Amino acid sequence: MSTTDFTRLIGGPQGSGVESGANIFSKVCAEMGYQIFGKREFYSYIKVEHSYFTVRISDENIHSNVNAVNLMVSFDAETIFRHFDEIAPNGGIIYDSELENIDTDRVRTLDTPFKERLHKFLESKNKPFTIAGVLETAKENGVKLFPVSFKSLLTELSEELDNPRMRGLVRMYNVLGVSLSLGLINMPSTSLVDSIDDIFSKKPKIAEINKQAANFSYNYASNNFENFNHTLTGTQKQPDTILVQGHFGTSLGKMVSGCRFQSYYPITPASDESVYLESNEILEIESELKAGILSNLQQNELNAIAKKNGFRTMQDMGQDMLLSGDLSFAEYERVLQSS
Repeated sequence: MSTTDFTRLIGGPQGSGVESGANIFSKVCAEMGYQIFGKREFYSYIKVEHSYFTVRISDENIHSNVNAVNLMVSFDAETIFRHFDEIAPNGGIIYDSELENIDTDRVRTLDTPFKERLHKFLESKNKPFTIAGVLETAKENGVKLFPVSFKSLLTELSEELDNPRMRGLVRMYNVLGVSLSLGLINMPSTSLVDSIDDIFSKKPKIAEINKQAANFSYNYASNNFENFNHTLTGTQKQPDTILVQGHFGTSLGKMVSGCRFQSYYPITPASDESVYLESNEILEIESELKAGILSNLQQNELNAIAKKNGFRTMQDMGQDMLLSGDLSFAEYERVLQSS
């Protein structure tokens, strides 16, 4: 019995939907029974800087990422320049065909040391310092190229749906990239549609637009891309498994372990973890206070009920800490003034 071990990389400018595209792909693969391990790289929330997300999937348990990539999807030039040499022989690159003539000087976010190394490599291969040059090198190494104009896809979709607004929705490139990938590897499209429904469950109109784009680009790949050596049609799903991102996993662990308070500096991934904790917090309220809230009692009345049932204010707790010597008066005063 053959073992599936497949890694996909998606890249683009920070803020272009790289993460959400990778999450959709991961969810589809997980629903089809595969084990997932992802690696996310980004420049915090600095927009335009390069970011990428690799997702490794397997029908066996996996505990790390691997260096070799089987399929890369790119909607910008920098992703191709930085990652073309990571694609394994017989792997593939789905890329925006309108990028082919871009040279390294036009990608301002490429740092000088990287450009110097890349130029030296391309010179040794007698290739131009362009996207076409690095793609030709990849092709010579046995990588299959799958060019597609993302702009043209949106234009064709907008005409088919009679919706001119679709032409300019470049944020949908991530969904197009996911759908092209799944069409190329013959993953059933029903899993894609179901995953989009789930991810955008609170935004039905957005979900519908994304499903239309997904089906259109999936069919495009099925009809126009061929001779790819990887097919993923699903496997037996293991019982009692869930798909979580790292910060979800640590959040769940903290909840189970009894975490009741967490402070954090607002930056990724600390924010992601803490926001998840906050969205799942439970404030236990005894029945008398709950009835008072529902009856729209005044604040002083609610305070009286709460204190009767053991509620203590920050000021009360601070006074106890003053008396025990655990808090200075200056700190006590500072906290009260800032609250």
